[in-house]
Parts: sequence; structure tokens; C-alpha cells
Amino acid sequence: MNLNMNLNMNLKSIRVMRVTTKFMTMVVAAGIMLAAASIARATEPRPWLCRDKPVFSSDKPMTYAATRRGGGGEWMMTFMRFDPDGGHDGFTVYSTQTVAGQASGTLEPGQWYAVGLYRQGSHWICSPPAAENHRFVPGVVRDLCYGEEQGSCEVKLTVRDGAPGGAAPLMR
Repeated sequence: MNLNMNLNMNLKSIRVMRVTTKFMTMVVAAGIMLAAASIARATEPRPWLCRDKPVFSSDKPMTYAATRRGGGGEWMMTFMRFDPDGGHDGFTVYSTQTVAGQASGTLEPGQWYAVGLYRQGSHWICSPPAAENHRFVPGVVRDLCYGEEQGSCEVKLTVRDGAPGGAAPLMR
């Protein structure tokens, strides 16, 4: 009888150990997945969180050219629209482009926000407030400079009305 009790207790102990091992394996796996997800999120740009979001608008289609003007590091331009029902604090991202040399594209008529971000290590950092060239040039909707430091111009963004024969890009 004692032998049977010992066997039963040993079997119960083995079952408890198996359940505990499976549980601990699941906890460790969940921890690894959460850690990996947070690392992946750390490298994702979040332009809607930037304080400075230069805005421009036109009732015509527009074109833009973002030109890299020096400095190290990686730059990205993001074009967003405000939508109260949008998923990112009311902003919806429509276009994101890496600016290695020059990036260009078109935008539909309406109001747009242009955010410049640069990579620092594994994080995307919002540019300080963009500097604007206030000189009037026919066909130019907005002429902005983004840099890692306020007043610097590592990326120049020129937005024009999409009409053919628009003005040439402004250079600083």
C-alpha cells in the first residue's frame, strides 16, 4: 500500500512539473514576443506625434520635391491629412518617402501636413520647426527647410501648384 501511495504521489509530482514547465515556457515565449514587438515599434516613425507639422493647401493638384542638401543620417518626409476620424490622433498618413538624394511626387488638391523626420540610432526623431522662405515666387505653394537643428537645412521641400511650367525650385 505504501508503494502504491508513493507511486501515485510521484506521478502527481511529475504531472505538476509538466504543467509548470509548459506554463513557464508559454510565459517566456510571450515575454520574448512582447520584447520583440516593442523593439520593432521603436524603429517605426510616428510623424503624427511631431509638434511641428507645416501645413499648406491649394485648390489645384500639387507637386513636391524634397532634396537632400548634406549632413549625415537618414531622412524621411511624410505627408498627412487631418481627419477627425483618423487613427493617429486625427491624422492619416498618405505618403512616406525616404530622402536620399531627391524624392518627388504629387498631392491631390486640399490641405496637407509635411513632417520631416531623421533617424538617430534606431529611432526616428521629429525635425525642429521647419524654416520657411517667405519670398513670393509664382507657382510655389510652400518652400521649407528641415534640419536636425533649428535653422539648418538638410532637406529642402518645395511644393508647387501642379500646373505645367511652374516655377523652378528655390535655392538657399
